[in-house]
Amino acid sequence: QEAGEQRRTILLNHIPRHIPSTIMTSKRSLKVSLLDYGAGNVRSVRNAITANGYDIIDITDPSQIDEADVIVFPGVGSFGSAMTVLKEKGYVEPLRKYLSKHDRPYLGICLGMQTLFESSEESHEAGHETEPLPGLGAVPGKVVKFDETQVGAVPHIGWNGRIDHQSSPVFRHVGNDEEMYFVHSYYAPIVDENKEWVLTSTTYGGVRYVSSVQRGAVVATQFHPEKSGRTGLNIVEGFLE
Repeated sequence: QEAGEQRRTILLNHIPRHIPSTIMTSKRSLKVSLLDYGAGNVRSVRNAITANGYDIIDITDPSQIDEADVIVFPGVGSFGSAMTVLKEKGYVEPLRKYLSKHDRPYLGICLGMQTLFESSEESHEAGHETEPLPGLGAVPGKVVKFDETQVGAVPHIGWNGRIDHQSSPVFRHVGNDEEMYFVHSYYAPIVDENKEWVLTSTTYGGVRYVSSVQRGAVVATQFHPEKSGRTGLNIVEGFLE
């Protein structure tokens, strides 16, 4: 475990601090709109974006969603709190519109992927404790919790690989054997209704689940690119190129 943490620290520190001017010039026109709804520290996501030569615009008003060139949503915290804040800030319907035709660039990370699904059993609305909490509904399926009796330790924390279900420019700079960093207790099962969305799957404790999705320009990952060192930077680069 200590060796794993040391590896993670080394990788996280391997973010270039100097971006060649040629890269900055070629990418300056594209602005990345960051949807930080205030649930946690997203500094590492900011670093991953700027390390690839892109400027960031913070989304603070619903009108900015429709105006965005590309949206990155690094969701953290619980499904319920995320959806509550998105509703309170008036972001839900603009996001659904943005995602509806799958033709506008979007990168959801961890909870930013889970909220794309129809619902989650992680949280419930008051008075509806037996019903799953609705998500953005872009991807068919429900997010469920790992069964400790089946997988052992919950949450799933650490490095893991992927099985590709379709080819994508997102992984153009990433080798097949490179691993990403995961931290999650809930997952999206692969079902017939969402198979066309599945970009990669990953297995944990014998459970195979959706580890990333893509349809058109809409991409989301259960793993954390911003915590995956050089591999993660290359994933962000592949998405933004």
